[in-house]
Amino acid sequence: MSSSLNVEQLTSRPSAGKSHFAILLFLSMALMAALLNSSAPTPLYPLYQQHLGLKAISLTIIYGAYAGGVLISLLGIGNVAGRITDLRRVILPALLIVFCGALLFSLADTFWLLFFARLLAGVGTGALTGAANIALLRFGPQDSGKIAALIATVSFTTGLALGPIFSGIALQTGFHPTTLPFMIIMGLVAIAMAGVSLNWPLSEKVSLTPLSSEPLHGGDTSLKSGLKATGAKFVLCALALFTCWGVAASMLSLGPNVAERLLGLHNRGVFGYVIAAYLSIAGISQILSRGINARHSLIVGCLMQALSVIIFSAAIAWHSLALAAVGIVIGGYAYGAIFVGSATLLNRISPKASHARLISLFYVIAYVGNWVPILLGKVIDSGGLLLASHLLFTLSTLTCLILAFSVTKTDF
Repeated sequence: MSSSLNVEQLTSRPSAGKSHFAILLFLSMALMAALLNSSAPTPLYPLYQQHLGLKAISLTIIYGAYAGGVLISLLGIGNVAGRITDLRRVILPALLIVFCGALLFSLADTFWLLFFARLLAGVGTGALTGAANIALLRFGPQDSGKIAALIATVSFTTGLALGPIFSGIALQTGFHPTTLPFMIIMGLVAIAMAGVSLNWPLSEKVSLTPLSSEPLHGGDTSLKSGLKATGAKFVLCALALFTCWGVAASMLSLGPNVAERLLGLHNRGVFGYVIAAYLSIAGISQILSRGINARHSLIVGCLMQALSVIIFSAAIAWHSLALAAVGIVIGGYAYGAIFVGSATLLNRISPKASHARLISLFYVIAYVGNWVPILLGKVIDSGGLLLASHLLFTLSTLTCLILAFSVTKTDF
């Protein structure tokens, strides 16, 4: 997320880099633990559905609660983290919320416990992400934030990938699958909290230029003026990421049931490894896509997203796990390419005066894409899983093809 403030270092960094290495390590662990808590439940959804007798829409509502929690943080906390000199005042409470979410997951035996566990996971992660990223910028090398961005990306990717692996191993071994992954997460969160508390560089001083009622840049700072200036270009970028996240959310929430009931993959633990591979590819794709022309990245990403869902559709029709694996690889690449391409283009076209508001709206629209599975859940309960899959594949394919064509005709 973008922040409408300026952070400057006023004092030189301590000559010994040990304390800074330590705080960077524990900040990355904090981000990783939070993302572990967001992805670990994915392979467990069929188990929850079976044991608790949940309908498909109930399962997707539980999944969507995470996005609701993140939005609460984004809209409720906003730029508060940027105004706070001691970011521990945001980071430590956020980690405590993540811990409580994991604790609820380990105890969950009802719909509402699962719902609030996901909600807390989203609130904690949303609050932590902004503050931790600012802290990484403050304490990282003075290299225009390159190392900070790399640490954040690697932490996110590692957390997202390891979550399903932990759950997959617990499912395969049958060793407390709904408890063990979250006990591990709680342990990591506790270590991160202790590490951040004990290794925070107290000598570090920063100057914050807080938000005020006066524009930081010349011109109209309103969202309306920003949307007027960017026009259809903003719509293309936002719709691309919305579609991408909608497909990814549907795969993560409904994918285990699709794999089991439509593809014949009855080993639930294996699906955890599949999701880990998908999320790892998506993270690597984000890193690699930064070196590619953003417009080309978005176009290719949209085309690859369309191709991936077409392959998924063929995999279901032919009951082919091999085709589904190909779709996973292509879909992971598409996720990273669309994410980086759309975000980079939006940064490029946004007027400075309304940049922060446009970026905030961009991510709000993207997170709303995580609620697409709720609509599919309703379709599943009334018409079946196969109908919902075909509906998702058809609409997303058409949308991605139209987006790719439109971006080629748009001058960014």
